[in-house]
Amino acid sequence: MCEGTAYVVRDGQERKVMENVILIQPEGNEILLADLLGKRQIVRGTIKKIDLLKHLVVIAESAACP
Repeated sequence: MCEGTAYVVRDGQERKVMENVILIQPEGNEILLADLLGKRQIVRGTIKKIDLLKHLVVIAESAACP
C-alpha cells in the first residue's frame, strides 16, 4: 500500500495532521488531504517535501487570512 502520514510545519515544529493519507490535492494556497476511510482535511500551506520511501508528506503552513 502507498499510504502516507501528513505533517504540518509551524514555527519550526512538525505536527502530525493525518495518517493513512491516500490523496494529496493542491487547491490554490490550500492542500486537500484524504485518508483511507474517506476523512478529508484542508490545510493552508505549500508542500515542502514528499518522501515516498518514508511515506510522509510535509506541508509548510501559511498564515491564516484575517
